[in-house]
Amino acid sequence: MKNYLYKLFINRVTNYCYQNCLNYVSENTSILDVGIGNGVMMENFHDLIKSKRLNITGIDINEQYLNHCECVIQNHHLQDYVEIQCERVENFLPLKTPFYSFILFSMSFMLVQDQGRVLDRVKKWLKPDGKILFFQTMFKEKMGLMEFIKPKLKYVTTIDFGEVIYENDFFNLLKSKELAVVEDRLIKREWFKGEYRMIITTPYENS
Repeated sequence: MKNYLYKLFINRVTNYCYQNCLNYVSENTSILDVGIGNGVMMENFHDLIKSKRLNITGIDINEQYLNHCECVIQNHHLQDYVEIQCERVENFLPLKTPFYSFILFSMSFMLVQDQGRVLDRVKKWLKPDGKILFFQTMFKEKMGLMEFIKPKLKYVTTIDFGEVIYENDFFNLLKSKELAVVEDRLIKREWFKGEYRMIITTPYENS
């Protein structure tokens, strides 16, 4: 049931994310997918993952999602391209540093409790010229109704949609953590003046 609801509410968004992110990343690169979820998006993009010879490490804290993700990996023969771990980004440690060319937050950054601390951690895992990709719903104006509704959706859908992210707050956080915005793509406009955005960043020293 939880995977069904995940597909109903999240599948379309993760497809937008993977379509844009996987087309953006270069071949033969390593990616950390923070919050890989149930892996349903790989059903549509397994050929692209293989053709670009990507090395994806996916982490998530939901074992049920990861069990489904493992089935997707097996069904599409992605064992040489994708590995998954049940771990919080706050506790995760890569095998070595620097390790990743890209770190991806696909609708997961709004779920992070201490966002500043997490950015401090993941920056150290990037290879020279590495980038952090954020795909998320952004709001420019104060949305009191969304602030009230969004955290409560998990009690109805069993899915945690996190907090509302405002454009100014997000970019101020990036600046405080010395992350430069390389590109800011509007993917799709949504209800309540929300926007699906892909924001590509890199540490100041790489920009």
